[in-house]
Amino acid sequence: MTTNQKPSSGLRRWHLILLWLLAMASVPLLMDQWRHRDTPTEAPRQLLPDLDGAHLDIRRMSMETPVLVYFWATWCPVCRLVSPSVNALDEKHPVVAITLTSGPPERIAAYAREHALGFRMVNDANGHVSRAWGVRATPTIAVVYRGEIRSITSGITTLPGIMFRLWLAEHIATPTESDAQTLSTTEQESTL
Repeated sequence: MTTNQKPSSGLRRWHLILLWLLAMASVPLLMDQWRHRDTPTEAPRQLLPDLDGAHLDIRRMSMETPVLVYFWATWCPVCRLVSPSVNALDEKHPVVAITLTSGPPERIAAYAREHALGFRMVNDANGHVSRAWGVRATPTIAVVYRGEIRSITSGITTLPGIMFRLWLAEHIATPTESDAQTLSTTEQESTL
């Protein structure tokens, strides 16, 4: 092909398809950024009572392995689609479900039994927990690792999508971790 020839229509079509795919992938990411603009970078310091009466400290739980924090409601139709995926992860990863305005603990426990949901649940009857996290919509899934909120998304998501977020949280260092590791290495080298 000489410099004066136009690219083939097939190549142009592929360029358009790639641009369209990039745009489609960018829209949900941008929406998540906007939805979660008030989300803190670290998990709030809260001691949360679950439905069994145990007190959960998500920050402490996340020091060894990523914790999936699932904001949902029994009345949320999209949550009915996402909850089975979250439930499937409960055996492999710690899951804490924050149940928003869904009634008394007994009603939530009955719903969990009826739908075979095994993850730990915290009743956020008044929305205090979700407000501290900056959560405005259900379902919202956050991944917390070493006290830091590594990922947060709202709306429908798939099991592979959740698993990928958990993997990223554990295997991709944040800038602060990278800086700390670099600083530690530099300090060790300077003492030699």
